[in-house]
Amino acid sequence: MSAHETTGTGSEDRSSGLPFRPGLLVLFSGLSLLTLAAGGWLTSLGLGPWYDALRIPWFQPPSWVFTPAWTLIFILLAFSTWRIARRGAPARITLVVYWIQLVLNMLWSLFFFTMQRPDLALAEILVLDVVVVAMVVMYGRLDRTAGWLLIPYPIWLMLATAINLWIVLNN
Repeated sequence: MSAHETTGTGSEDRSSGLPFRPGLLVLFSGLSLLTLAAGGWLTSLGLGPWYDALRIPWFQPPSWVFTPAWTLIFILLAFSTWRIARRGAPARITLVVYWIQLVLNMLWSLFFFTMQRPDLALAEILVLDVVVVAMVVMYGRLDRTAGWLLIPYPIWLMLATAINLWIVLNN
């Protein structure tokens, strides 16, 4: 019997030998949902005449693409974080980075939309870019699958950064 099988849960993930811990999956799914909801609410506060007056880059996807893209990213984030969190003590620092990126993600919506400060949002998203790339690397070191599942996040974030930069330079 391995150390992972002595957790008392009676269920493990057969592929990894780690405890299944469905409560963690619910927790990280809930945090993803809350972060999406908060970001959507903060975004909605800034939509209207101010946003409509902005010159938008030619490469920005249609507005309907953002909700499904972010939803997919946060589903992958929840699942990846669940895989990491089940590792216990070795994942502690990685989970701190996870919490930091959640806060930074919401702050971007606050700065860009609610406060109508694309310049401040640009500085913030550059920090978020670094944190997310570091998080992908850290996840990948603990669990290769978790790291790979996060790859859409920095890709989408780089597009968001380019859009933000273009808006700052052209408005």
